[in-house]
Amino acid sequence: MLVHRCALLLMRRNDNKISPRGPSTRGPFGCFEIRLLGMDMIDELGALGEEAVAAFDDLLRRALIEQPLKQPLACRAGCAHCCHQPEITVTAIELFRVADFITAQFAPEQIASLLTVPPSPISDTQASWVLKVCPLLREGACSVYTARPLVCRSINSYDVSDCERARRQNRQQPTIRTYGPQERAGYLTLEMVQQGISATGREAAMLNLAPALSIALSDSDAKQRWLDGEQVFKAAWATL
Repeated sequence: MLVHRCALLLMRRNDNKISPRGPSTRGPFGCFEIRLLGMDMIDELGALGEEAVAAFDDLLRRALIEQPLKQPLACRAGCAHCCHQPEITVTAIELFRVADFITAQFAPEQIASLLTVPPSPISDTQASWVLKVCPLLREGACSVYTARPLVCRSINSYDVSDCERARRQNRQQPTIRTYGPQERAGYLTLEMVQQGISATGREAAMLNLAPALSIALSDSDAKQRWLDGEQVFKAAWATL
């Protein structure tokens, strides 16, 4: 898998370790770029999203061997503190993967409820830092868990009380004890995906999941327009 091999090449440039400062993301992203440049079929977008997740999973497996957890993580089903964020940021590749899952698995009325999320332009950073529940959180659980974005896969915590406190304090300066390599594996994979998209001239901006999902689900031509180089999601670009 091309994205998977890119991730391994990036790790080898860091002596197969994720350093305390995070792995370097400099250098060519040719594998990903070649795959995107050669992608003209809408159906291939889903496979590319799967490969990005596989790259993240491989980085995390290696990190767990080289830098084991200090203790078990507190993350578990039913714990959704991290599902309250000012924005949940995704690449277009991830967005289409989530949208495909929703189209295949959700009832029409559930899909309709996701089409009314308007873009929220930001005029003041302080005023914008308001926690919002992810629209995909249903009955305390992620309704797209198997297709969840990379940022969601990266978030973790050793102590749920840290998350509870951060949520009460509106998360602006949270102190959450985390397994850092998992977060850094996510950042590396996201940067790899974003730079690969950018290298092909397609819309590479990070997107705010809720309004971007509304666009993707309501515009049947969104994928093809994005592949053709249009800025389909400009109204939903992430701002934080």
